[in-house]
Parts: sequence; C-alpha cells; structure tokens
Amino acid sequence: MIKFISIFVFVIGLSTGLQATKAEAHSFPECTDSKVLQRISNRFNDAEDRTWHRGLYVDSISRPHGHGHHGFEESSIDRRYCHAYANLSNGVTRKVHYLIEEGQGFAGFGWNVEFCVTGLDPWRVYDGYCRTVRP
Repeated sequence: MIKFISIFVFVIGLSTGLQATKAEAHSFPECTDSKVLQRISNRFNDAEDRTWHRGLYVDSISRPHGHGHHGFEESSIDRRYCHAYANLSNGVTRKVHYLIEEGQGFAGFGWNVEFCVTGLDPWRVYDGYCRTVRP
C-alpha cells in the first residue's frame, strides 16, 4: 500500500510540474513568426484553388502584430490574437485577423492558426467582420 501511495504521489508531482512548465514556456509561435504567416498564405491560396476560383491569391503578408493574449487563467487553451495585412494578387490590401492556439495541432500536439481575411468570408465561417478570430 505504501508503495502504491509513493507511486501515486510521484505521478501527481510529475504531472503538475509538466503543466507548470507548459504554461510558462508558451511554446507556440508569436504573431510575427514566418511559419504562421506562411501557413495563412498557403491555406488561403489552397482554398482559392480548390473552392472559390476568384483568382485572388495572397502575395505577401505585412505588418503582423498581436492585439490580445488569453492564457491559461481564462481557458484551458492558450490563445494569441493577431492581425496583419494581406497583399492580394489584384493589388488590394485587406486586413487579416488570425488566432494562434496552442495544443490544437494534429491529435492535440503543436499549434494551429485560424484566420479570416476581411470581406472575403462569403460563407461567414468566422461571423460578421471576422468576429470569432478577434479578442
């Protein structure tokens, strides 16, 4: 019985330490990370090829910055809210709102980014004016 209690206490201590380390590490990328911006461009351009066929592509993304962070005290998912400007192939620049979430990658590992280009969400996936990806 004492052996069982010792193992139980060890496992609880280990898991608590790992959770604290995860919360402090903030291992998911910043708003300005090139991997995030590239993923947004690739997914937008892929959706254009597969679904919309409007001829609009993201050529580049400029001026990325954060404007909100919801940590573990508010939710079990750490979120970083950001926006930037997408320079499109037709010469128009549109605002892009995006949300980086830790632990939302494949099978709960890694990070994920959800994004919305203002004026280019005809199915209103992210509600009016990209509401669901803004803080």
